[in-house]
Amino acid sequence: MNGWLKKWILPAGVPSGTLMQRIAIVRGIPASALPKFIAPTFGDLAPPKELHGAVEVGEHLAAAVRAGRKVAIFGDYDADGMCASAILLHLMRAARPNDPPIVYIPERATEGYGLSVAAIQHLASIGVQTIISVDCGVTAIEEAREARRLGLELLITDHHTMLPGGVLPDVDAIAHPGLGGGTTELCGAAVAWKVGWAFCCAWCGSDRVPTILRELLVETLALAAFGTVADVVPLRGENRLIARLGAARIANSGLPGLLALAREAGIGANDRVDAERISFGIAPIVNACGRLGRPLDAVLLLGLPSISQEGGDTATLLRSAKQMASNFKELNNRRKQVERLIVDAASARIEEGLGRARGACVLAAPDWPRGVVGIACSRLAEMFAVPVVLMESEGDFAHGSARSVEGYSVLGGLHSCAALLERFGGHAAAAGVAVRMDRLDAFREALSSHAAENRKNDEAPSIRPDVELLPSDLTIESFEALDGLGPFGRTFPAPTVFIRGAVVSAEPRLFGEKSDHLSIFVRMDGSDAREVRCTWWRQAGQFNRVKRGSRLNMMAIPQIDRWNGSPRLAFTVIDANECVLV
Repeated sequence: MNGWLKKWILPAGVPSGTLMQRIAIVRGIPASALPKFIAPTFGDLAPPKELHGAVEVGEHLAAAVRAGRKVAIFGDYDADGMCASAILLHLMRAARPNDPPIVYIPERATEGYGLSVAAIQHLASIGVQTIISVDCGVTAIEEAREARRLGLELLITDHHTMLPGGVLPDVDAIAHPGLGGGTTELCGAAVAWKVGWAFCCAWCGSDRVPTILRELLVETLALAAFGTVADVVPLRGENRLIARLGAARIANSGLPGLLALAREAGIGANDRVDAERISFGIAPIVNACGRLGRPLDAVLLLGLPSISQEGGDTATLLRSAKQMASNFKELNNRRKQVERLIVDAASARIEEGLGRARGACVLAAPDWPRGVVGIACSRLAEMFAVPVVLMESEGDFAHGSARSVEGYSVLGGLHSCAALLERFGGHAAAAGVAVRMDRLDAFREALSSHAAENRKNDEAPSIRPDVELLPSDLTIESFEALDGLGPFGRTFPAPTVFIRGAVVSAEPRLFGEKSDHLSIFVRMDGSDAREVRCTWWRQAGQFNRVKRGSRLNMMAIPQIDRWNGSPRLAFTVIDANECVLV
């Protein structure tokens, strides 16, 4: 069966049990493992020794703090890097309250991503003796040489792709999930949290750390969860545990900065925080600070002392956090406006930016801030189904971001164009890039050729739902139970169900600033005529296909709409077609 947008692969047979149990079975979670899966504990987290280098880095860091060395945390300007920096700031400050580490976050526009020789020289000039990187550094070959020359101790914690051939910088210790062990897909904040755990153990000389550090490790796990979701790493195994256990602490966090951000994102004390609330609520506010503001400010907010450990005026601390979070939210509103302008301008120039065989789109403009182009790239890649590179041009150079599409590694594409580029780095799905303007056209053609030849897109896009929805599944309890399987994200998406022959019970309508979203109300036979609202994002083009009284087959994600505090059943539609009854 085919939908209006994609090919459908319908589920074979109907497993027994509740909706949640049937989905668990389809996803390979046996009934015997389900109770533990939906109710993990902190004891299920893997210890630092299972992350390559974490114990060694933690021991070096504890020794540096004990010796009274001046330590600098060198982070990144995205949410993952800022959370990672704040984690180590909290733990190291707890160990040495009177001499906390300094934090250095490079400016996106002037310094770019990662360690730099200039930054290392600056830190040495102000007396720093030990530098620990978070969410960056694994490719910093020249920077490591400069640190050695200056007599600095350099510790690396990172998760990004290593250089070809596994070449590593010559540093005192490296913690990286790709270097071995059982933990291979952690984000930068999760790596920092594991190193922080190892630091606490080394500081205390025992795996049993005192209450103050143990409580702080529990609190900062929320920052590791934040980074895990914001950096879109696979939500399976250890990542799922971190995201699940940490997210549960966000709504009532003891970290005043995180608590203030949650409130600015509309998260109340009694709300459940899932990956979606982090991705679309909190993360954009923090990222806006890195895109249009001063990223160090976000680390200072996230790193405000824990409420339980702050000996001063707690009310003043909370007011300060609230004001900072409010300022960041205003930055995010401005970011949204700039993003819309970039998407509209780039869409108008899309044909100009497409290279050979429409393999990829590469564009640059002087009024596209490099801190915002990455989000615009994602929108355009989704709209036009090609890898997209957008850059801010300034003088002889252009700096910006790349986003990929399913079946293609944009990082692999950039490696193939390395001779044309000034700098690049990132992941298969997203990367940063810098190029000379006189090489822009050559870069466009080279990346486009590589994408056209290497993208794995032989099969037509398809949807395979977890199960078929039964009329008896349409209860608040049934839909709420699905939360137990979460959090949902990359490699573990929200459950998709097949809905057979739902009756459209009202005239569809368009909504949104550009009237580009479609709202439909449906009823299912045998479900006590319960009416359910269905939202189909960015599919205004299907408006004329949906008529009141018609029957639709749908692929959709079951949800609970808690708007105005009253829970109601809802669906997010992925695809649909008209049901013909025989």
